[in-house]
Amino acid sequence: MRELARVEYDFLYDKGRHLLTIGYNVSERRRDSGYYDLLASEARLVTFVAIAQGQLPQESWFALGRLLTATGGEPILLSWSGSMFEYLMPLLVMPTYENTLIDRTCTAAVVRQIEYGKQRDVPWGNVGIRLQHGRRSPQLSVPRVRSARPRLKRGLASDLVVAPYASALALMVAPRRRAGICSGSGKGVDRDIRFL
Repeated sequence: MRELARVEYDFLYDKGRHLLTIGYNVSERRRDSGYYDLLASEARLVTFVAIAQGQLPQESWFALGRLLTATGGEPILLSWSGSMFEYLMPLLVMPTYENTLIDRTCTAAVVRQIEYGKQRDVPWGNVGIRLQHGRRSPQLSVPRVRSARPRLKRGLASDLVVAPYASALALMVAPRRRAGICSGSGKGVDRDIRFL
């Protein structure tokens, strides 16, 4: 377990921006050009842990993007795709405090996901994965998420990926809400679906 705690961040860290890059291209021996830079994503967890370990400076926390929008009259931080994973996964291990921007963002994201599920007549709980076709064997991938707003990347609503774990993550924010249930009335669903 100690080996897992000794992650090296230096090769991903951009000292000028105080941010981690998304990855490292080994064959070209260079960091990727994209940054792991939004507070409303899993980037807040890796940055929090790296700062706590003394491997990144505190400036890295303040360098995380805090782009805002409003949904239902509430301010909410934008994530890359609007997925439950981005917003809620850090809550598994990080503290959050009532009535903070993060707390309100997570709550608003869950409310919006539930609304979106009702609009599409599907169980709610959109996630950041999709099935890639055209390979020798299908693979799950992260890059083009299909989910509800609020999101930074546009044009992601044509596909829909719903997963029970996304609804389960929402129980940390809205424990009284039931996971998505839909009738068999539309959108390719031919029976009732209950996740929890």
